[in-house]
Amino acid sequence: MPRRNVLIIESIPSYQDPTEGTMLCNILEMASTDYFEMHRIANKNELLEKLEDRSFMKRFRIVHLSGHGDEKGANFLLPRGSINATEFPADCFKNKTVCLSACTLGKSAFVNPFMEATDARFVIGPRRTVYFIDAALFFLTFYFWTNRRRLGIEASFNRAVRSGARGDFWLWH
Repeated sequence: MPRRNVLIIESIPSYQDPTEGTMLCNILEMASTDYFEMHRIANKNELLEKLEDRSFMKRFRIVHLSGHGDEKGANFLLPRGSINATEFPADCFKNKTVCLSACTLGKSAFVNPFMEATDARFVIGPRRTVYFIDAALFFLTFYFWTNRRRLGIEASFNRAVRSGARGDFWLWH
């Protein structure tokens, strides 16, 4: 299988279409088809199976988790269930950038245990609730700069922050 830069994991229920992952893919396909791949995930077992597949995961530099955040706890919500920050497989994101497109998951209550468990190099996410269009604009800008213009993660993040998207996005490293 070819090496890709971005893995988009869509975990927003399909009845909530259009989903952010689908919209990102539709727009990114217009620019290029060679640097991203999307997979829909419905439950924790499907997510864990994908993340524990080391040969699959080594193909990606950035993992985009599109879903909903649990405003009361450190949980990434799935169409059927949720996964706590500490339940992600050990080192599954070693030296990778993880984009959390899920409201409030950019807070330290989720990110600190998540980074410790997964060994992610960078984590980007909103620290509060963000509108769908703002998250999409932010991440489209980020992927444009990382993949089309080949800027580094921090420089691409800074450009995305200046894109006009509203939201309290944060870069952790």
